[in-house]
Amino acid sequence: MGVTAILLAAGQSSRMGKLKGLLPWKGVTLFEHQLMTLEKSSVEEILVIVGYQAEHFIKLAKYYPVRMEFNKKYPIGKCSSILSGLQAMKNPKNNILIVALDQPLDTDTINSLSKTLAGSDHLIAVPVFLGKRGHPVLFSGTLHNDLLTINEETMGLRSIFQKYKDTVIEVSVDNPAILLNLNTLDDYHMALKQQLKEDR
Repeated sequence: MGVTAILLAAGQSSRMGKLKGLLPWKGVTLFEHQLMTLEKSSVEEILVIVGYQAEHFIKLAKYYPVRMEFNKKYPIGKCSSILSGLQAMKNPKNNILIVALDQPLDTDTINSLSKTLAGSDHLIAVPVFLGKRGHPVLFSGTLHNDLLTINEETMGLRSIFQKYKDTVIEVSVDNPAILLNLNTLDDYHMALKQQLKEDR
């Protein structure tokens, strides 16, 4: 079963105070880091959902094998972008990797999730580091129609996790970055310091 990645890049980055995707990360922008990592992985299709200040991301994405989708409903919330991606999938039977712009990816984690879910009868694969669940999350393609029912009122993807909690498989990874969530400048600066320590 192939994997379609849906990269959510439509938000306004209000808590960060500047576009998260344009922040430097490992020598490129965070947006480019996400695209480069997805390109190197076993993912079959990459969909990028843009909205707020989309022109910045469209300009950078032209160098990568991705499809861009503009979500005009982006001010409503993240669910509208996920729905935009689900509806744009070339193969709705593909497994679905939901990727947030502010949660740095690594190829090994993506490939481990894909291989584990494909080789099991579970419906959701989530990476775990030292007992803590992180990102990104991979959903079986059989949940495509269920995912189309998410909305902000029912807590988005949490409703799917709750409904299918007995079908979640945890994939142990040796990567603390799966726990990162770069919501604020403080989060970002702390992550940069951690990255410098790991690179030494």
